[in-house]
Amino acid sequence: MAQKKGLDREHEFVEDKERAFSDNEVVVLLTGTTDVKMRDVMLLAALTGARVDAVIDLKVGDCSHGCFRFKGQKRELGRRYVPIHPALNEMVTRRTNGRDPKEELFPEWPGPVAAGSVRERSSYFSKRFTAYRRSLGVKDERDDKRRSLLNFHSFRRWFITKGERAGISGDLLAAIVGHKRSGLTLGHYSEGPEIRQARRAICKIQLPPLDGRKVVEAQALVPRTKPAS
Repeated sequence: MAQKKGLDREHEFVEDKERAFSDNEVVVLLTGTTDVKMRDVMLLAALTGARVDAVIDLKVGDCSHGCFRFKGQKRELGRRYVPIHPALNEMVTRRTNGRDPKEELFPEWPGPVAAGSVRERSSYFSKRFTAYRRSLGVKDERDDKRRSLLNFHSFRRWFITKGERAGISGDLLAAIVGHKRSGLTLGHYSEGPEIRQARRAICKIQLPPLDGRKVVEAQALVPRTKPAS
């Protein structure tokens, strides 16, 4: 009996964790607006796994030689490079051609204007995205949780999930998204994987069809039970 209670508690914990977007939720978000400035940010996050502030803070000069250069965040020691997914080439070309390298890649999303503000540059975008997501019914809210289990960070979770399911090694995925790699050997001594390895890996991550075709969700090994709304 005690074992069953333990399993029940574990199941509840899994259900209550913030989660990745499903493929169908990604489709709803990417096709639910004609606002290019909103869609571009979502698309870039989905195909890099980058955090929202790192995306919004990109400069034109951070998109060169086939890679994005993201600023260090959280426990990352410094800037890191992520290959540009082929599905992002049009957007990158459109936003960089003829522009100064020091210009913002996403000038439509300005940072706080108040002098001395400690709010992240992405705060304005985050507020708008939350309203947009809710307007489409993409939410997973619980009475005992301060925020939805779905949020912009769910794009990062989706990218990592799709990477794992595409057969990308955990340590390579960790290097791409800026997580600490496993063990002393890779986490401390190695200089890390090559750009070309990361490029091949990222090309394995594919968006779900955005043309109206039916999206069949993969069955997770540890399923989440989403409560009825």
